[in-house]
Amino acid sequence: MEIIRTITDKDIGEKPRPVSKFNERKAARAILFNKNKEVAIMTVAKFAYHKIPGGGVEEGEDLKTALEREIKEEAGATAKVTGELGRILETRTEYPLKQESFCFIAEAINIGKPEFTDKEKEQGFSVSWMPINEAIKVFEKETPIEYSAKFMHLRDLCFLQEAKKRLGL
Repeated sequence: MEIIRTITDKDIGEKPRPVSKFNERKAARAILFNKNKEVAIMTVAKFAYHKIPGGGVEEGEDLKTALEREIKEEAGATAKVTGELGRILETRTEYPLKQESFCFIAEAINIGKPEFTDKEKEQGFSVSWMPINEAIKVFEKETPIEYSAKFMHLRDLCFLQEAKKRLGL
């Protein structure tokens, strides 16, 4: 899958810290459309930012299985993957992490209720659906202050912008 962007501390306005060893993580994410051609956007109220559905690949999972689980948990949906969008590489020095996020285009088949974890509930997670141009505007207006949120925000804004470009929306 093509690399769309690499994000480092400098890209989010942070000074890199010296790191001797990084943890590595793979994640699966989706630009998830409903039948009205709106995208699923997650609100994280506690830290005042938005993200797209997705998360880490757990032990024993492949990308597809992780993506299906994350879409079910965060958007309350089952989905059909319709294409690959690309991947973004993140190098975070505060929590030494190298993360590779694989993003797919998907279509929601059935939409039910999200299955947020206790941590996600504590952080005020919710899902909403909106046209992709509106979602991009929401992302462009916010400026998260929490370190990890800055990475997630920039990463997912890049994915939304790439989807808009590639799909001609």
